[in-house]
Amino acid sequence: MVRVIGELMFSLKMVGIIFGCWISILHLSYGQEDTVEFNRDVRPILSDRCFLCHGPDRASEEGQATDLRLDDRASAIEFDVFDFENPSKSELIARVTTADPDTKMPPPDSQKHSLSSAEVKILRAWIGAGANYEKHWSYQTPQRPELPEVADQADVFNAIDAFVVARVMRENRKPSAVAERSSLIRRVTFDLTGLPPSFAEIEAFENDKSPLRIAYGKVVDRLLSSEHYGEQMARFWLDSARYADTSGYQYDRERKQWVWRDWVINAFNTNMPFDQFTVEQIAGDLLPEATDQTRLATGFNRNHPITIEGGVVDEEYRTEYVIDRVVTASTVWLGQTFTCARCHDHKYDPISQEDFYRFYAFFNNVPERGLNGFAPNRVIASPLKAGHDQLELRIAKLEGKLAELKTPINQWESDVRKQVAKWEILPPVNVISSGGATPKIMEDQSVLMVGENPIKDDYEFVFETKQSVQAIRLEAMVDPSLVNGSASRGFNGNYVLSEFIVEAKLGDGDLYEPVKIASASADYEQKRYTVDLTIDGRVDATGWAVDGNVRPDNRLAIYSLETPIPRGTTVRIKMLHRYGGSHQIGRFRVSASTIAPTVGPLEDLLAIDLANRSAEQTNRLRELLVMRLGSKEMRQIVNELQTVRAELKKALVVPATMVMQEMPQPRPVYVLERGEYDKPIKERPVTPGVPSTIGTLGVDGPQNRLGLAQWLVSSKQPLTARVSVNRFWQRLFGVGIVKTSEDFGAQGEYPSHPDLLDWLAVEFMESGWDVKAILKTMVSSRTYMQSSRITEASFQWDPENRFLTRGPRVRLDAEEIRDNSLAVSGLLDHKIGGASVYPYHPQGLWMEVNNRPGYSRAYPHQTQAEQLLRRTLYTFWKRTVPPPSMSTFDAPSREYCVVRRSSTNTPLQALVMLHDPQFVEAARFLGKRMLDSGRPTIESKIAFGFKCCTSRDPAEAELKVLVETYYQRLEQYQADLSAADQTLGVGGIKLTVVKDRAELAALTQVARLLMNLSEFLTKG
Repeated sequence: MVRVIGELMFSLKMVGIIFGCWISILHLSYGQEDTVEFNRDVRPILSDRCFLCHGPDRASEEGQATDLRLDDRASAIEFDVFDFENPSKSELIARVTTADPDTKMPPPDSQKHSLSSAEVKILRAWIGAGANYEKHWSYQTPQRPELPEVADQADVFNAIDAFVVARVMRENRKPSAVAERSSLIRRVTFDLTGLPPSFAEIEAFENDKSPLRIAYGKVVDRLLSSEHYGEQMARFWLDSARYADTSGYQYDRERKQWVWRDWVINAFNTNMPFDQFTVEQIAGDLLPEATDQTRLATGFNRNHPITIEGGVVDEEYRTEYVIDRVVTASTVWLGQTFTCARCHDHKYDPISQEDFYRFYAFFNNVPERGLNGFAPNRVIASPLKAGHDQLELRIAKLEGKLAELKTPINQWESDVRKQVAKWEILPPVNVISSGGATPKIMEDQSVLMVGENPIKDDYEFVFETKQSVQAIRLEAMVDPSLVNGSASRGFNGNYVLSEFIVEAKLGDGDLYEPVKIASASADYEQKRYTVDLTIDGRVDATGWAVDGNVRPDNRLAIYSLETPIPRGTTVRIKMLHRYGGSHQIGRFRVSASTIAPTVGPLEDLLAIDLANRSAEQTNRLRELLVMRLGSKEMRQIVNELQTVRAELKKALVVPATMVMQEMPQPRPVYVLERGEYDKPIKERPVTPGVPSTIGTLGVDGPQNRLGLAQWLVSSKQPLTARVSVNRFWQRLFGVGIVKTSEDFGAQGEYPSHPDLLDWLAVEFMESGWDVKAILKTMVSSRTYMQSSRITEASFQWDPENRFLTRGPRVRLDAEEIRDNSLAVSGLLDHKIGGASVYPYHPQGLWMEVNNRPGYSRAYPHQTQAEQLLRRTLYTFWKRTVPPPSMSTFDAPSREYCVVRRSSTNTPLQALVMLHDPQFVEAARFLGKRMLDSGRPTIESKIAFGFKCCTSRDPAEAELKVLVETYYQRLEQYQADLSAADQTLGVGGIKLTVVKDRAELAALTQVARLLMNLSEFLTKG
């Protein structure tokens, strides 16, 4: 604690350093070589002070005031701003150094600072060297640089260290010593899993007699293989993907997108190559071998806010959704500020307004709406199988046991089949559409409606009975030509059959008379759209529907007649579709039977021809026959099978996930005047494409989202690999090699180690985009393994550790702080994946902040452990009211893409740690862990708790303070047991019976002290 308090006081003292001065020092320090480089030294000055008026944007008010462009050498020379013979007399130098407010640049009213003498010196040297321009460094294809030579190879564990140490040596500095084992395991465990190392893991690492690098390598391999690795990586990705559990805007209703979150966790845990990870999320639905899982991946593009508010302009919000995708994709993979070009050419980067809308065109072909724009969505199973394996193993064993028993299935089926209806397909000779659709007769005697597709349509089907008819079967059949490959002509793939009418020419009459239908059944019915509504006599918008928009499958309905229709009778069937929106069946087939079928699963399976029966259906039929005709032993096995299957089915139930889907006919795209949805400039149409400055799709690949996704991970595309490895670096070191990880453009920061960045980018690509491999390289470097201890002198020289002369020491993220508390207390539920949960939350906050009568709901406070103790990754995230303790520690609201979180220090953070019930509860369980640790003395018990919280043993002075605190609290609680009970009563998870409540309460207060140490809240 003495060390911790000393570090805290030192940090507060250092806050007083003026960082504006540091930025200039840093810039010059990186340019200490004799030559001035345009990208490194000059472009940042011009971009910050000049490009607003003299940059790429010619359409802006500032740009129209002058034709001079300082981003273009030819324009600068044309306007004679350089004097190569005498740089000091250059017009550029004169303008930035004059005191005359009428000619000074930047103008005094521009809110831009005047150039410093050091910056003027750089410009003067640049002009003297010929004022050479370079293509922006990030748009140049990365090449693997040669490793610099380092005198002391002991400082080099891998290639990363060669670049870092060589840079440090140029500053006449030395890297720090390698950190202690306790610090290393804590640092790398948090970085790779987001959790602290356990006491046993710390002890095992410290007691490993192997050389440090070998012992440490085993730790790294174990962590990369942990299922918690995927959770940690997914946490960062959720920020980028603006994932939340509600839709945002005023009403901010719940939506269920968590199955996509499971996909992300699984992708990282299985080490999916980053190029595949990219392609599937951008365009998994367009892959030639697209599967449900690749379609699920595209949920990335659908995580944006969606409005359900009445009165909004549908197209306005749909446009905003598309723009959100543009901004997110360009930020995540390219590190570019594309949104600046929505209304005009980018002021700083060579991205035109046409470039923006060409990129926009990739994402504009989703059949969605602005209002209630939740379609398209699909029910797709989670790729995670947490807890499912054991159930599946039990099912397999029971199925095997049943198969071993001799069951006369064929005989049983023959016996039962005699009592089952036999269906005869009716030839579709005379089919009429009232709306003018054309019936196309298929080989299987089904009817596919083509041509005209009216809003409402009725079908007539006339046939003559060859035998008596007691029941009629209607099959609605899917077809690739129909919407979403469904059985419907409706815009979303669903149909509503309003009424099913049977008429016959009975006796000698020529008129059709109604035939009464006794009952109707279906193999599937949509909620509130049941098949019995098709025989209720009301021709309206109600009827039989089947969720065809999310479950495009073959469906059937069976109509049993009250009285059989005699043989040789002319029969007319009417299928009325009055819902609207073209919600009519697109392909159907009609059959008749002389027997009214008994409705049930056994009868349904027997109705399927043997040749068309799947293996699953065959097994299911076997079990149903066993239940009807089998022995007691057989029936017991089947009963158990059904029970276990029901458990598994419940575990596998997932909601529909919003995914991407391409429209058959792409929407036309035009540049929007000032970015306004209702002002397309018809004279400026655009087609899908990428900014020419960055690259081109090429003519061979698809000109759609799939082509874009493939281009994003092309080795010729200069940005994705750099941007990605920079973000990995940022996660480990607290700041990226490019600090502005969201902006690799002209306004972004030049890399602190450009050669290292390029080496990492090339290494990443050549490894096959292996994320685990590149992370292992980073955390295995001596640079990462350095001690994070800091002196006042080193802090003043390099406050942000940009020269990497010490290890990373940063505050844990919001989620890590909570997970750390749950982990050290022993409370953390380690289950992977699944729906979001509702841990502790301030009473009434949701309704206080977001109360929309008829729409809003109060926070559903929970008491179950599985709700209170899951990792924070699974906490329900409401955009308008994010979990307050997470917001206090700088977690984003998830309303838009965030790739670099802020980091603040406020009194509220201390308030949360000291008083939030979840942290107080964690402290009392940590106190219980210390009490039950088996250590013989109070000193050893507290030392155990200290090591759980900090990963190291306490110093003698630190332990003394903690023990004194314990005895002070013990005395207090022994004198007032009600106060002890009050402390032990915080939280919803009850403790087992405690013999000495005062002792536990005192240890709880020690635990609270430990959990508020800087070391507990800090990685490093």
